[in-house]
Amino acid sequence: MYAKIAEKYAKFRRYVIWMYRLYELNTQIAICEPWEKVFCHLLIGSCLSLILYASYAYVPGYCQTLVGFLMPVIRNTNQTYNNIKYVEAEGMSSSSQSYLT
Repeated sequence: MYAKIAEKYAKFRRYVIWMYRLYELNTQIAICEPWEKVFCHLLIGSCLSLILYASYAYVPGYCQTLVGFLMPVIRNTNQTYNNIKYVEAEGMSSSSQSYLT
């Protein structure tokens, strides 16, 4: 049993090493010096983490807004987003906004 687990682990390790080498060759990092590799890995990792964070933080709100515009019947009038209620400002009608234009 342990031999099978060790064999699967070795196979998985070879696969990860192969994927890393493929990544290095596709991004041309394989020809860089070690300090350049570290810099490129940090740059790529930083960009990837910013993209992942932005998609986690902003995409759900955009999707809710898009669904609200496409299907206004489904939109709830008491909907809250980021603890801010969407309410219409009191006293702001088309007649009271005429002085702004």
